[in-house]
Amino acid sequence: MYLTQNKEMKADRVWNFTLPAWVIELPDGSHFNVCRNAGVCAKFCYARNGTYLFPKVKGKHLSNLTLVRDDPNWVEEIAAELDHKRFKPSGEPRIVPGLASTSHLSQPVRDWLEVGGQAVRIHDSGDFFSEEYLGGWITLAERFPQILFYAYTKEVKLFESSVLPNNFLYVYSLGGKQDNLVNKDTMRHADVFPEIEDIIEAGYDSQHESDLLCVLLPSLKIGVPQNNIKHFKKRLAGRTFSEAESERKRH
Repeated sequence: MYLTQNKEMKADRVWNFTLPAWVIELPDGSHFNVCRNAGVCAKFCYARNGTYLFPKVKGKHLSNLTLVRDDPNWVEEIAAELDHKRFKPSGEPRIVPGLASTSHLSQPVRDWLEVGGQAVRIHDSGDFFSEEYLGGWITLAERFPQILFYAYTKEVKLFESSVLPNNFLYVYSLGGKQDNLVNKDTMRHADVFPEIEDIIEAGYDSQHESDLLCVLLPSLKIGVPQNNIKHFKKRLAGRTFSEAESERKRH
């Protein structure tokens, strides 16, 4: 299986496709940057910590990267999996915790909620490392309109120049090299904050009740509570990812 679920994602009925994070060493000794526009976030990335470092987990993520980077038939491989009955709508309306209204959503997304469609998060680590790779996921979204595909990404230029189907939603994730291209008043974006209280104080809306809120909330300003990883929290010292990235660029 290429698409998996952890406990949190399973509760949200979300499937996940994962790549390794940032720069990795390939079996032939060469290196590959999966997250081309990662900035300061690379220093605080949860996907470079804990269980993500277990050999079995790292092996799975590397296998996924090998598939989408080197196999010209990778779209068909994942499409074959998405054809399975577990990815069909349940027939029962979805209730997303924290989503008080759906009037702001497009009709196709409201229909997806109504029929209990499945969701695929593209990457809980890694990013869209090329135009061709993003194009593969666009093809999959077009082929499976009953599934909602969504992603956090730091590839602002790439997404601004791409046309996505209405069942492929995204949010720009701050803390990257292209933060300056994100208009915070007109473009959906997410920043990582020390605590939920900090999210509210900054005028952002938290997605902590369900990861789907990052693309379903009416707000364009999404707050993500920082992972409770002590050495990362100490290094961030109460800053958001965007604040830390601004300091990195200044220095």
